[in-house]
Amino acid sequence: MPNRYPKLAIRSKNELAKHIGHKDLSFEKALNLINDVRANFNGYWKDNKKASKPLDGKYVRSAAGKPLGALLGKINTMVLKPHDKLLPNFIFGGISGLDHVQAAASLIGKKRRRTLLKADIKKFFEQVKHDRVVSLFRNKCRCSLKAAKLLADLCCIPLGPKGSGSDDKSIARGFATSSRLAVWCNLDIFLKLDWLIKKRLKGYDPRLMIFVDDIGITASRVPDQKMEDLYVEIRELLNGANLVLNDKKKKITSHEKGMEILGSRLGRRGLSLGGKTLGKRDVIKNNLKQSLSPEERKLQKLRYRSIMIYKNRVENITK
Repeated sequence: MPNRYPKLAIRSKNELAKHIGHKDLSFEKALNLINDVRANFNGYWKDNKKASKPLDGKYVRSAAGKPLGALLGKINTMVLKPHDKLLPNFIFGGISGLDHVQAAASLIGKKRRRTLLKADIKKFFEQVKHDRVVSLFRNKCRCSLKAAKLLADLCCIPLGPKGSGSDDKSIARGFATSSRLAVWCNLDIFLKLDWLIKKRLKGYDPRLMIFVDDIGITASRVPDQKMEDLYVEIRELLNGANLVLNDKKKKITSHEKGMEILGSRLGRRGLSLGGKTLGKRDVIKNNLKQSLSPEERKLQKLRYRSIMIYKNRVENITK
């Protein structure tokens, strides 16, 4: 198996400054940025209350417009992003050039009569704890312990709402670095998941797709019970890595019943718009039949045009 992890070998904050420096950010300015963020970290982020879901334990964080946001952006694009090519082809989401439409298209497969198994990782970001981020940088990316702790400290925040006083830290939902770190910290278990699916569905033309916390698996001419049994094995495998599935979101469907994932409907040869987007389109079409002000009619037409552009992209993604 090829080496799947970046060889960063960052040993100090000085070396981190060199990694994020460029023609518009000198080494001295980069080092000052790191020192500033370390000294004022807690004041440089806040809860995005509008996007958060407290009842689900999901708190979105924002560092936008703050030095922390600028530093995380540079770590994401200059330290993590260059190594996306090392990831296996079933990983999507937060990765360069790979979006949810491409992720859905990857499940189409070559053979007919396909079945889709959908699974969802519960509170994915919150399950990637500070010590796992330290371990990633220290043991997989060959950084010094000091540098690994520095990077983890910059990318993680306490669980719960800000100010709750929790000592338990995880990667921050909403930070620029979080999607890539979530993948890298769980890459070993995702590779084991890929191996399990290929073994259990051998001969059924299996496909696996992981898009952040969404897992999609398709296979041809496979009994529903086999997919049910596979889900149980997947749940046990992920539990061993402290990843919990949301059983309420598990779904097994076929072409005849309609297979949708990540907002797209899977056909035999391609994709089409999912039900939610089609519903939005129909509402707009109905609105345009009503008496509207010129400004509102213009807005509705822009929304309709946006959906039709998206429709064209979805339907032509595999052609």
